[in-house]
Amino acid sequence: METQDRVQDEQAIPELPDGIGLSLEDVRMLLAMKNSASVSPDDPILMMVTVLNAFLSEEEKLLDRHRKALTAILTERTDGYVKAVEQTATHLGESLSSASAAEMTRLFSENTRKIEKFKQSQVWLAAIVTVSALVNVAVFVLR
Repeated sequence: METQDRVQDEQAIPELPDGIGLSLEDVRMLLAMKNSASVSPDDPILMMVTVLNAFLSEEEKLLDRHRKALTAILTERTDGYVKAVEQTATHLGESLSSASAAEMTRLFSENTRKIEKFKQSQVWLAAIVTVSALVNVAVFVLR
C-alpha cells in the first residue's frame, strides 16, 4: 500500500513545460548511470528533485513575468522612438524643403543679376565695336 501511494505521489508531480526539470525516475536512472549507485524510490535524496523542480517552476514563472514586463517596456519605448524619428524626419524634410526653396530663390536672383550685367556688357561691347568700326571707316575715307 505504501509503495502504491508513493507511485501515485510521483505521478502527481507535474512536469515542467518545455522539458524543464527531471522526473524522479529520470534522476534515479541518472544517478545509476553516472555514479553506479542505485537509489530506491523512497530514498530521501529524491526529495531534492521535488524541491529543485519546484524551484525551476517558480523561476520559470518569474522569467515569464520579466519577459512580459520587458516586452511591454520595449514596445512602449519603441513606439516612442518611432514617433520621434517620424517627427524628426518630417521636420527635417520641411527644413530642407524651405532651405532648398530659399537657396533656389537666392540662386535665381543671383543668376538674374549676372544675366542683366552680361546684357549690359554686350550693349557696351556692341557700342564700342560700332564706334571702333566708324573710326576705322573714317580713317580709311579721310586718307
